[in-house]
Amino acid sequence: MARRDDRAGRRHDETAPWPPGLAPPTADPAEDLSPTAKRLLAAARRVLAREGFSGLTLEAITAEAGENKAAIRYHFGGKDALITTLVEWLDHDDSVRLVAQLQEERSRSARLDLLVELQREGCTSHEANQLFFDLLPHVLRDPTLRSRLGELYAWYRELDGWVLAPEAERSRDDVRRLAALAVAVGDGLTIQCAVDHSFDVDAVYELWERLFRGALEELADAYGEREE
Repeated sequence: MARRDDRAGRRHDETAPWPPGLAPPTADPAEDLSPTAKRLLAAARRVLAREGFSGLTLEAITAEAGENKAAIRYHFGGKDALITTLVEWLDHDDSVRLVAQLQEERSRSARLDLLVELQREGCTSHEANQLFFDLLPHVLRDPTLRSRLGELYAWYRELDGWVLAPEAERSRDDVRRLAALAVAVGDGLTIQCAVDHSFDVDAVYELWERLFRGALEELADAYGEREE
């Protein structure tokens, strides 16, 4: 999940068709919010980035947004609902950016190159990853958010399957397992980068890409083609 790309200015045209099954897992939760609610949401993200989850209080959020505490209850129904919206907002924007970038590449090989590149960049996006790690304990304790996170991971596996295999082969067990392994490697390396900023992730990703491509070649031989 912790693949975050902070390149500015690259927004997906949401009127364009998405690859089959790869629309964002949820609609944009901020799309229909009032200007005040959007300010509160953006303020909550800044407070979380600066102070962590323990600092994400009603007082801190409303002070950051220049609003009174009643505004959160009025616009979201309470702090828990605001946090739920924040989690879904962060995930939606990341999903949109990720697919937009991958769609720019026409060949499966080029998409794989970009997927590995984005995973590597995500490992060192320390501020963005900190948001996820700060929210994760709360998400795991909340049944609704935990289910939402499970749906998001399923979506990431489908995304990686789209990168790895032709459409007719994406339901194969070996493709699904390789996609799940790709997600797991990305998260595992992100954690190591988060706890040790000197960790040599580039060297590990060079090895991972070689292993990954070897596995893909075996799959390509199995389904009789090397390229879409």
